[in-house]
Amino acid sequence: MSQEFTFSRADVSTVVRTVERLEDISVSPDMLVVDSEVKRLYGNRLSLCSNIVEVVGGEAGKTPAAVERLWLEMSRAKLQRDSRVVVAGGGTVCDLAAFAASTWKRGVNLTLVPTTLLCMVDASLGGKTAVNIAGEKNQAGTVYPASQVVICPEFLNTLPPAETANGIAEAFKTAVIGNRQIVDFLREKDYLQAVPACLAVKGRIVSADLEEKGERRLLNLGHTTGHCIEAASGFTVGHGTAVAMGIPIAAEIGGDHSFAEELREVAQSLGIETAVPSSITLKEVLKHLDGDKKTTGRGRIWIVPRGWENCEQVVLDPDSERKLLEKVWQ
Repeated sequence: MSQEFTFSRADVSTVVRTVERLEDISVSPDMLVVDSEVKRLYGNRLSLCSNIVEVVGGEAGKTPAAVERLWLEMSRAKLQRDSRVVVAGGGTVCDLAAFAASTWKRGVNLTLVPTTLLCMVDASLGGKTAVNIAGEKNQAGTVYPASQVVICPEFLNTLPPAETANGIAEAFKTAVIGNRQIVDFLREKDYLQAVPACLAVKGRIVSADLEEKGERRLLNLGHTTGHCIEAASGFTVGHGTAVAMGIPIAAEIGGDHSFAEELREVAQSLGIETAVPSSITLKEVLKHLDGDKKTTGRGRIWIVPRGWENCEQVVLDPDSERKLLEKVWQ
């Protein structure tokens, strides 16, 4: 199965291709950046090139120091503008390595091979790259779509349950935004249909708004408090799970308690935890909100779900936001 999404810039496109086996991943990189755990599990089947750089997955590894290390490796490999970097890993590894690739020589060719469900359904498409700064998530980044994304569901066979749950949670977010049928695919554990359905929703949105000046902001559903929950937990709460926790909160912020309860019930049926850990206080969440990228001069942009496939952008000034959060947090 092959899909192609053309983004809003005429000269930028991403081809998404699905293969059945790892051996069918036919790319010729000048450098392979690979998650160390993926290398351990599949290294003997990922013989894409001899120039391999291992990185450790997880939010703690998305640092400027890690980017500098990749730049040094790219320098040693003498990568030029027409060189190709292939990244095999989950969302954090793809974020990190894609950031390095986007800034080396002002951008080299990039192929992403997502190895987690979360990265397959969301992070691999759309071009966002990022590193964390001073304990705050995704403070520095670029928009640099990969020219290729290769999906191989075989990677999911060894995915830990917690990582599978993170991916299901991110797919649940996409279902709320643009395709309720994704929930049915998730209930049936039919990831061969869930993944392309999620990418179709995201591809449509990103194609219309690559730079996140309008509709693409909808993809931030659940992320405003989700990122805060991640940071406040010391990143022990996974990204997808934190986003799922933030989705009903966003519905409550919009004043729709009944829809928030429906979202919690559907999430529960998928095995997704939406209750914020009792150890995370509103004070901590408010502290991390100060670093939120969606803040403008008028206030902070919240994505509020009004119903299935119906989300809107709402700008809240600091006082209104605090009062609403205090009410939700009770």
